[in-house]
Amino acid sequence: MAMSDEVVKLLSPLLWDTDCSTVDLQKDKYAIIERILVYGRPEHVRWMNAQYSTDDLIDVVRTSRNIDKKTASYWAIHFNIPIRETRCFSTP
Repeated sequence: MAMSDEVVKLLSPLLWDTDCSTVDLQKDKYAIIERILVYGRPEHVRWMNAQYSTDDLIDVVRTSRNIDKKTASYWAIHFNIPIRETRCFSTP
């Protein structure tokens, strides 16, 4: 699903290295969620929560190689995920 102009305007600051006209909300959801988890503001998080399932978000928190430990810690607490189940704390 291509992004509407409104969504492009919302997400383009987070996707600074990407041509937003080529982003697909479903195919690229993992990367979009990662960016929002790390760099998102409240309006981005609200949009993310409306767009993607909690299971999608939890999957990214658990498996992402790109989120830092501070971000992983925050979202692990938020989703009640044991910290050792996140990739950034379980992989050297």
